Amino acid sequence: MTMSWPQGVTDQTSLPFSVWRVLDALANAALSGVGETFQAGSPSAAEGGGAPNDEQVRSAVALAEQYAARAQRQDQAVDQATLRGVTAALVASIGPMGEVMVEDAMEDLPQPVRLAALLKMLGQELQDTQRQAFGRQLRTRGLL
Repeated sequence: MTMSWPQGVTDQTSLPFSVWRVLDALANAALSGVGETFQAGSPSAAEGGGAPNDEQVRSAVALAEQYAARAQRQDQAVDQATLRGVTAALVASIGPMGEVMVEDAMEDLPQPVRLAALLKMLGQELQDTQRQAFGRQLRTRGLL
C-alpha cells in the first residue's frame, strides 16, 4: 500500500498520540525503504511493534486530515457565515444572551478575529455544562 502524508498536517498540528505513532511508523518505513506495502497481520504500531497494517494507516491518515482541517478552520478569520453559526450555537446552548456575548467578544478581540480566539473567549464565560452544550452545537454545525 502506498500512502502519502496527510494533507495539511504539519509539525504543529495537534493530533492524538496514537495517530502520530502510526504516521511516524509510516514515515520511518518509507524512509528506511522497508517496503512500500505493509503486511496485514504484522504487529501494529498501535500495539507498540512493527509497521501499522493498511487499515490503521488509512484510519490514521483520515483522522489526521480531519484534525488538520479543523486546525486550519480555527486559524481563519471569522466571516459572517461562521459568525452566524457560532451565534446560533451559543443561543441554542444558553438562550438569547448568547447573541450579546458574541457581539461583545467580537468587539473585544483584535481584528481580524480568529475562530479559535472567539471560541476561547466565549468558552471562558460559560459554566461547564453550558460549555459542553456549546461544543456539541458547534460540532453539529461543523464549526468544531
